[in-house]
Amino acid sequence: MCWLQHASDLKAESVIGSPIGKFNKVALISLLAVAGRAVILICVLAPWSSPEYESPASFGQNLDPVNSVLGVYMQTNIRLDDGFSLDLTNMTAQTIGEGVTPQDLLEMAGKATEALSTLARIREGEVQPHGEQVKFMHLPYPDAGIVDVAKITSWADNLVGEFDAVVSIGIGGSYLGNKTIQEALAHPYFNELSAKGRGGRPKLYFAGQNLDPANLRGLLDVIDVGRTMFVLISKSGDTVEPMSAFMACYDLVKQSGHNPARHFTAITDASKGLLKEIADREGMDTFVVPAGVGGRWSVMSDVGLVTAAAAGIDISAMLAGARAMDQACQATGPESNPALAYALFHHILDKKYSKIISVIMPYVTALKSLGEWYVQLLAESLGKKMNRQGQVVHEGRTPIPAVGTTDMHAQTQQHREGKNIRALTFIRVDDFGSGEIILPDGFKDVPQLGYLCGHPMSRSLYAALTANETSLAEAGRPNCRLSIPALTPYTLGQLFFFFEMATAFEGELLNVNAYDQPGVEAYKKIMKQILRP
Repeated sequence: MCWLQHASDLKAESVIGSPIGKFNKVALISLLAVAGRAVILICVLAPWSSPEYESPASFGQNLDPVNSVLGVYMQTNIRLDDGFSLDLTNMTAQTIGEGVTPQDLLEMAGKATEALSTLARIREGEVQPHGEQVKFMHLPYPDAGIVDVAKITSWADNLVGEFDAVVSIGIGGSYLGNKTIQEALAHPYFNELSAKGRGGRPKLYFAGQNLDPANLRGLLDVIDVGRTMFVLISKSGDTVEPMSAFMACYDLVKQSGHNPARHFTAITDASKGLLKEIADREGMDTFVVPAGVGGRWSVMSDVGLVTAAAAGIDISAMLAGARAMDQACQATGPESNPALAYALFHHILDKKYSKIISVIMPYVTALKSLGEWYVQLLAESLGKKMNRQGQVVHEGRTPIPAVGTTDMHAQTQQHREGKNIRALTFIRVDDFGSGEIILPDGFKDVPQLGYLCGHPMSRSLYAALTANETSLAEAGRPNCRLSIPALTPYTLGQLFFFFEMATAFEGELLNVNAYDQPGVEAYKKIMKQILRP
C-alpha cells in the first residue's frame, strides 16, 4: 500500500478515522522529497499492533526514528487502554497554520532516539552531572524498595482518634505535590466536614511554604497543638522557610506541656543532615526523602504519600496509576508514548515557532494546584543557563497556571489576541461521578436560562473547553488536551508521572540537566549571608 500526499493537505482527524489510522508503523521505502510545504512519502504501512512496553534494559534501543515520528503525526490522538488520552491535533500545521509539520518531526528523529536512550541509562543508574543518580522513575514500583506503603498506611491509621489535625510543613516540592493530592482527591471542603464526614481522619493544613508570619500565626490560632501532628519535610533540615515554621510550632508544643516526640514526624534524609539529627535526638517518627529524588520529582515518594495517607487517600492506587503511565512512557515511539510526543511537540513549538510560554489549564477546580506543581517542575528542571557541555544557552519555557473556566474570563483575551508565544495544555475530566449537578427546571421559562435546565453542569464546562480550543485554533494558537476518565487516585498518579516523564524527555531534547537547580541554590546562599551575623 502506498500513500502520496502533500503535508499541507494532511488532516490528522481524517487520518485517524481512515484505514491509515489503523496502522502505527510506517516503513519508509524509497523517497522523502521536501519542496516548500510539499512532503512526498512513498511508504508501506504495517498492520496495527499494541505498543510493546519493554524492560528498562531495552528501553529506547529499538526505535525506528522515521517510523516513529511519522506515526505520531498521523496519530495525534494517543489513547491508553485505561482511558488516559492526549490530543495534539491543535498543535499541527494543518490545523493552526504555524504549527508542527511532518518535516519538523523528521528533523527531531535523532534527538528523540537519543532522549529515549539517555533516559534508559538514567533509569539504570547513570550518574548525572550534579553527581547523583536519578531515581524518580523507580518510585512507583514496590520491588524497588523505596516506598514502604505498609509503613505509611500504618502510621496514618494510627492518627485516627488521637489527632484532630495534621500540619504539613514544607516548601517547593515538599509542599506543592502534597497540596495537589489533597485538593484533587479529598472533599473540596475537607477541613469543614465533621470528623464523621472525614471518616475520622484529621484535618490537613500546610505551613512553611512562605515566610509569612501572619499566615502561620493564623494557623496556630485555629489548631489545638495537643491534638495536632506536625509533619516536617526537608531533606537537609536547613531550608529557612520550613525550619522557621518548625521552630515556632516546636516551641508552642513544648510551651503547652506536650512531648514533641508525639507531635512531630520528620521526612528527611535517611542517614545525614540537620533534620535527621534533630529527629533522632527528639525520638520523632521518620520517613525518607529518597536519595536521587529531587523535591520537584518526589510527590510519589514518602514526601507526598505520607500526608495523602493521613487524609485517607488510596496511595497504592496512586502508585498503580504512575506505574501504568511509566509503562506507556517506555514505548519506543512517540506515536504510543504520550510523554515523548508531548515533549517533542512543545520542544518544536518552542525552538522553531517561539512558543516560549506554557499555560497549563485544567477544567476542574480540584486540579488547580496541579498547575502550580507543574510550574515548579518545568521551571526548575528546564530553566538552565548551561547545557550538559557547560555552554551558556539560557533554556526553558515559562510555565503559567490557569483554571477553566475561571481564567477564560481572565486570560483568554490575551491567549487569542496577544503575542502568539503560548502553547496551552487543557486537562479534561470526563466524569464527575457523584459530584455532578443537574440544573433544575425552575427557570425553564426564562429564554436566557432555559437551555441550561435539565442538563448536567459539566455539559456547560465541556462546551466552554471545546469553544476555547476551537477559538484558539482558528486564531492559529497551539493547544492540546489531556483527558482522564475521572479524577481518582489512579488517574492523578498518571498525571503526575506523565508530566514528570514529559519534562525529563524535554530536558534531553534541550540537552540540559533537568535534575539540578543551581539558580535556586544561588539565592539560598545569598539569603543566608544576609541573615547570618
